[in-house]
Amino acid sequence: MVEQETNRPYQLYVPSIYNTRRPWPVIVACHGTEPYDNPARQMSEWAQFGEDNGIIIVAPTLYASKGDFPPPVDKQIALQREDEAAILGMVRAVKNSHRIAEERVFMTGWSAAAYDILHTGMSHPDVFRALLIRQGTFDERFVDVPDRQLDRWQPIKIIYGSSDFLRDQAVACIKWLRSRGQYVEELEVAGSHRRLDPATAWKFFSEVIAKRPWIRIRTWTPDPRNPLTIAFAVDAVPAAKNLKWFFGDGADSFEAQPTHTYQTGGDYEVTLNVDLGGGKKYQRKRTVRVYAGGAAASSVK
Repeated sequence: MVEQETNRPYQLYVPSIYNTRRPWPVIVACHGTEPYDNPARQMSEWAQFGEDNGIIIVAPTLYASKGDFPPPVDKQIALQREDEAAILGMVRAVKNSHRIAEERVFMTGWSAAAYDILHTGMSHPDVFRALLIRQGTFDERFVDVPDRQLDRWQPIKIIYGSSDFLRDQAVACIKWLRSRGQYVEELEVAGSHRRLDPATAWKFFSEVIAKRPWIRIRTWTPDPRNPLTIAFAVDAVPAAKNLKWFFGDGADSFEAQPTHTYQTGGDYEVTLNVDLGGGKKYQRKRTVRVYAGGAAASSVK
């Protein structure tokens, strides 16, 4: 396949049993450094697993996954941003052509794929519910994600080998993520820089689905002529009940999908208290950047 906006090639596997009667999970499988890894090798690992377990697989062509000789920092970040645009375009294309479960879109990969997983995955926690890195590279200079965009409820798992030459980088990655309040699981396995069975990643993603609620706050500007007025909604699995919004300027609302007009532009920390049933109550926060002269942009906290 070719992503139309960036003209970037990618491989797509849709299980033969696919139908529109139910929504389907998606895994974006990112490759490491070529020629040791590429989209075809990722797909050769994942296609049969996707067929057997009912998962749509996307294997993008990446430019930033260069673990052996990474470019200077500014060039690396530029490549990651190019990959980010391409990956998001691929996910949109799959959503437009197939019935996808919004709460079951995941990203994983091997080795130097970690650069793109961290950059794109953490920049868009509203798209990727959880991330898993296998034997990953890490350089904190390459993580160009503002702290205000990080979502501490986005599960991340790092797997590394006890004798892997990248072990120290994996440990540094875990330490860096935790220092920023991220929820990180780690697993040290025997051996060196080896590929791992896709079942390992899917087991983690399945546990996230079963044990961790999915709550996503959405914001948008309903009328471009009134940029200070922001609309709010929440997507949740299980379904959300008994919502209360705090808009960060002293106002609040019990509506399911409220709109709120701010007096001035700026960053506002919006808090949502929500009941998902069974007596379980949760809180989510989102920093909303309101522009007095343009559309609103927002990020997760």
